[in-house]
Amino acid sequence: MKKLTGDAELAQKVLNLRRGGLHFDVIADQLNLTIPTARALFDQAMGEHDPEFQRALETDRLDRLHASLWPRAVKGELDAVDRVLRISERRERVAAVPKVNEHSLRKAFDQSATTSAELNPGWDAALVEAGRKIADRVDEAVSTGEGQEVTKALYLIPHLNNVLREMLATPASRAATADKTPPPPRTEGKLAQLRAIQGARKSS
Repeated sequence: MKKLTGDAELAQKVLNLRRGGLHFDVIADQLNLTIPTARALFDQAMGEHDPEFQRALETDRLDRLHASLWPRAVKGELDAVDRVLRISERRERVAAVPKVNEHSLRKAFDQSATTSAELNPGWDAALVEAGRKIADRVDEAVSTGEGQEVTKALYLIPHLNNVLREMLATPASRAATADKTPPPPRTEGKLAQLRAIQGARKSS
């Protein structure tokens, strides 16, 4: 097996094979390398192009596909036109700056859990953890996903609302609990109340 020597030509061969979609085990076998060496050469070649390895590689693949289909597309071949348009859409998504996951929903949920006076840290641990999992999933989808993935994640919001209701962390659940609070016990009996009414009548 060859060892990593920093050979730029060999690194370029690894890059070209990877551009073609070959996995590193196949590349290593074809070039008589170890898999770690093939990966290191790939990183070396990509580092000369762009530090964002995967994005640069995907952009390069799309550019090559676009170039191969373009002559047919300009001739009016509808299947080629359709593929060029899809490649352009894909290129825009790849080139877009990734969103930062600010974990905003998780932070808001944690604040609700921390300030709730009704939660028992021991008994309600599973309930709180379920809410955290849902909040994390929504935050991740919103920051890294695309339209359909975000829509699916937003379907989890009603489940999160159910958790919040169980925690009495929604206005409606708190109001419903307040309405069910029994009235304070009367300090005097019915006989005393009747006497008070009679006394009021005599004085009038």
